[in-house]
Amino acid sequence: MKKFFALFFFSLVFSTSFSQELIKPNQGKSLVYFTRVSATGFLINFKYFDGEKYLGKFNHGKYLVYECEPGTHLFWSKAENTDFLEAELEADKVYIIDSEPQMGAFKAGVKLMPFDNDSNNYKNIKKYERKKEGILQAISGAKEYIISEDDLAEAKKDQEDLVKRSIEKYNKRKAEGEVYPTMKVNANYVSNLETGK
Repeated sequence: MKKFFALFFFSLVFSTSFSQELIKPNQGKSLVYFTRVSATGFLINFKYFDGEKYLGKFNHGKYLVYECEPGTHLFWSKAENTDFLEAELEADKVYIIDSEPQMGAFKAGVKLMPFDNDSNNYKNIKKYERKKEGILQAISGAKEYIISEDDLAEAKKDQEDLVKRSIEKYNKRKAEGEVYPTMKVNANYVSNLETGK
């Protein structure tokens, strides 16, 4: 009997988190969620940018929601390293980028991983479901990070040199033929309610 209730509770939690709805962008805009599913390096803040625009910094237990214009974006994050992600966003769609901590020499590094809603692009359906569930739990179990105007103004001054050096590094490596990960226009998040699953 205990096993039955445990199994029932697990399926209830799984289905509830799995069917969670994310907020939608305003009409004509795109919405990007930045998440941190893994608790590795949980105290380390990762800084987030859209091109030259500073979006803020947060550690594990938080997530950031960023509404922007559709089209081409260069998202990047700074920890011990700098990681870049090229994105092509469509209007009225929601995208998710998970920040995966990486082993660093002194503190955690970061790897930006776009969530791909196409289960065919995963080794198997269970891997896809685990990834989607992990992301939804990271959002439902976390606090939304919202940068204050004061923090934004202070950070803007502090980040100018970092932004300049990082964009120069990106452009130089791109010119030398480096290929960066991309978030395709059709890699947007699709909820279970939309698919009917």
